[in-house]
Amino acid sequence: MATTYREPRKPGNRSDQTQSRPCADCDPSGLDSLTCEAEGIKKQAEVTTAAATKLAERRTKYDSARTNYTQSRSDAEKTVDESRRQHEQLVERLKCALDDRRVIKRLGRALETVRAKLAECGGSGGCCAEEECDFDTDVSDAPLTELYARRADITRHIEQAEKCFDDLIDEPEQLTKRVAAIKAELAQTGEALGKADKGQLVGLYARLLIVDQGLDDVWRGFATANDYVDCLCRALTCSLKGWQAVAVVEGAIAAAECREKADEARCAALRVPKNLVEELLAQYSKLARQSDEDEEAEED
Repeated sequence: MATTYREPRKPGNRSDQTQSRPCADCDPSGLDSLTCEAEGIKKQAEVTTAAATKLAERRTKYDSARTNYTQSRSDAEKTVDESRRQHEQLVERLKCALDDRRVIKRLGRALETVRAKLAECGGSGGCCAEEECDFDTDVSDAPLTELYARRADITRHIEQAEKCFDDLIDEPEQLTKRVAAIKAELAQTGEALGKADKGQLVGLYARLLIVDQGLDDVWRGFATANDYVDCLCRALTCSLKGWQAVAVVEGAIAAAECREKADEARCAALRVPKNLVEELLAQYSKLARQSDEDEEAEED
């Protein structure tokens, strides 16, 4: 059998070639990715810090309102009970003075119409905070358009929760004012009834019907003090969850926008003719090195 002659390699020849070749996997674009990740982390931290300051202020207000409302409600309950008794007495006096069931029935029907119109306006009472307030914080592989939409949706929930909180936070003082206003109105109506002529009785009865409406709404839809506190807490918690979620999304947006800008800059640089030539030669060198490595592997 014939033996194929193969020229021996010179000592150190292969290692010298290997040392002179640049790394085939060299890719500095990874630095862009790292930089953009840092931008995302920075943005998330900024949003979180700003939100923490706002939420700390709201937490302080919540703690005060919880204590103040319990006391205000306790004080108001006595006055409300007294006002209901006084209201019933005035209604009976006016019914006797009017002595006309048709007028009383018409006023009652008119009140129902007014109540229906008020109901159409909304905001009649009860808790304004959302029952469920959870947000998706999985931002992996989410496109920018989806991140923008998610940020807008979470922000809307935050605004609703904070509006609810701000609307309720002064309820201890507002409750005291409503009760005082009812008490004053009853006193004025009672005084006016003693001086009223026949033509003024319908107006006075209408005023008492509105006072009755005020007594029904005096607690603003909260059956107990705990119901008010729970609603206020839910609004604050929803705001907290929203800010936590929006911070994650804002960080993802910042990172994605950074990567998008880096890609645009890379493509703009690549389109320059001189850079195109350099890139072509770089790719050619990679292919040539790969071809050499393949040949050497076959020889081995």
